[in-house]
Amino acid sequence: MANTDTLCGWGEQEKVDYFVEKGDLIIPKRQEQLSFLVDLFPWQWDEPIRVLDLGAGYGAVTETIRHLYFHAQVVCVDGSEAMIQHARIRLAKHADHVQILHRDLAAPTWRRDVAGPFHAAVSAIALHHLTDERKRQLCHEIFALLLPGGLFLNNDVVEAPPFFQEHFSSLADRTIQAQEKERTGQLRSIEEIRTERATRMRPAAQRSHVAPLDAQLGWWRAAGFTSVDCYWKFLNFAIFGGAKLV
Repeated sequence: MANTDTLCGWGEQEKVDYFVEKGDLIIPKRQEQLSFLVDLFPWQWDEPIRVLDLGAGYGAVTETIRHLYFHAQVVCVDGSEAMIQHARIRLAKHADHVQILHRDLAAPTWRRDVAGPFHAAVSAIALHHLTDERKRQLCHEIFALLLPGGLFLNNDVVEAPPFFQEHFSSLADRTIQAQEKERTGQLRSIEEIRTERATRMRPAAQRSHVAPLDAQLGWWRAAGFTSVDCYWKFLNFAIFGGAKLV
């Protein structure tokens, strides 16, 4: 029977709770990524921009946006009710400026009741759960929702070069080990970190669809985006996207 878990396991409450608690530790350079994603916005901090947060999860990206752009209106879209429960709590103080929608990006119907246009669409560590075909379609869907001069920025896992896959994994674990020690004062072995991750972040029934960076840049260009590039990269984590000029 074909697997229909389009959320790749992210509807599971226990897995979501663990990620919400540990996300800043188990993703290498997590805060640097979130900060730089928003630093790419070209607007003044007091402008009333409208932003679409795709796969918004528990609200980490939206919270970063609202911290810097206090007039920003953000529409959060996520398919996991377990994630949305956390987002409602985390973003409660921003309730007048944030709309949270339970929508599965795996289907084009996610756009219902999503009223554009937007200055920017952003996503962080989410779109790799979509099939490559849906990622391509999503680029076109987002292009249609953006204002001229708008941005579509994606912070995500990308496919590592085959020669470096194992080494990238080791370097990522060392980074996780270091940031955990800095945050908690505890120095755990790489083996302990990997064992915990394997247990608590057990693979979903359906695997994610991590794609090569070059292919994804091509999908952005094919949708009509310009100035398409990778703006930040560390191992197989990247921030990339493009602008809509017309």
